[in-house]
Amino acid sequence: MNNVKDFGAVGDGVANDTAAVQRAIDAGGTAVFPPGTYLCGTLYLKSHGGLKLEAGAVLLASPDKKDYNKPDFCVQNFHSERERADGAHFIVAVEQENVSIEGPGRIDGNRKAFWETPEEMPGVWPGRPWEWRPSQMLFFCECTNVRIYNVELYNTPYWSCFLHGCECVQIFAVRVFCHQFTRNGDGFDIDCCRNVTLSDCVISSGDDCIAIRGNSKLLKKPRPCENIAITNCVMQTGGANGIRVGVGSNETIRNITVSNCVIHDARVGIGLCGKYFGCACTKVENILFENIFIDAHLPIFIMGSDDLDYPVRDISFRHIRGKGAKSSILIVCSERREVCDIDFSDVQFEWVDGGQPEPGEGPFRSAWPFPCPDGAVYVKNARNVSFERFRIRWKTDNPAWKYGLKVIDAVDLVCRDCDFGKPDFIGKK
Repeated sequence: MNNVKDFGAVGDGVANDTAAVQRAIDAGGTAVFPPGTYLCGTLYLKSHGGLKLEAGAVLLASPDKKDYNKPDFCVQNFHSERERADGAHFIVAVEQENVSIEGPGRIDGNRKAFWETPEEMPGVWPGRPWEWRPSQMLFFCECTNVRIYNVELYNTPYWSCFLHGCECVQIFAVRVFCHQFTRNGDGFDIDCCRNVTLSDCVISSGDDCIAIRGNSKLLKKPRPCENIAITNCVMQTGGANGIRVGVGSNETIRNITVSNCVIHDARVGIGLCGKYFGCACTKVENILFENIFIDAHLPIFIMGSDDLDYPVRDISFRHIRGKGAKSSILIVCSERREVCDIDFSDVQFEWVDGGQPEPGEGPFRSAWPFPCPDGAVYVKNARNVSFERFRIRWKTDNPAWKYGLKVIDAVDLVCRDCDFGKPDFIGKK
């Protein structure tokens, strides 16, 4: 254990402690932060070591661009001009093993240093609120044996934690707060990782709480994203998905379980897509969602890729409860029917509102990106979709909702012991 103050760190929130903290890391083992506020730029973790933030310790991100890594510091790094994030990171581990971050202290991304929009302005999500901001706050790339435990990730200006091409990852009891006005403010992004557990976390994000991705384009060792277990988490997002599966580069996402979770006050509950808007295709298969409560404008959507080589298939939803409001549960694909073998069992939703929200509603000024058919459950072109003990209880009399279940050109759809609460529509285009 290396006390960072023994290496010259001040911890007053004013002095730049980057060099002192990096010396403590380079000395080997774990760098320990006693109570205080440590202002730092990019820190590079080393194998068989990490960070331990004691209660009352805050690791605060520098507002100064010169304190961060260059975008090309490693070949796997990428930056997004569209999202105005330049590839800088606060904490980095690239091709390391046995690395850890442990609390109970806080890692603070210093969001206010990069955002110009006053937080008290409701309904404003401007297109260009910053001149510069760093990318993912925590960046683990092609690492083995990563442990993130009992720490708070706070006020991130972009994604909170990005794991890319890692193996054997444990994330436990992490608290994530990313302000609702933060564009691209994800919680955890798990991309082309293998053997991951994420449990007992509380996540409040400006974008996706958890995104599971398959983008191996920049990795030295391309691999699928597989064998992921997520459990006992509470998620809230006003801007996007509680859980999103999809986004990639002709890769595969498979063998995932999500259980015993609550998704509340969300724009979208669970979203799966074989081709995210403008991105390459991703194969999504063998996923189980079980024992989940969802309170979202759009509780569940499943969308295809338009490519039979990249299907969305073998997806199960069991013991799901929740509330829906602004858009249908969507299961939609092209006439190729690349969405298939979707199973719902013991699912109950209350429908509490109806109709399509107007642009500008909610915390973000953007049009609702998903269609709002006139059926609470809408299936189009999919194949082998099964509903068993599926219930909708209507708590709204909005005339925009005409049907409980609306099906267009689906093949081999089965309903057993279901009550959608309104007439069904089964038809052609």
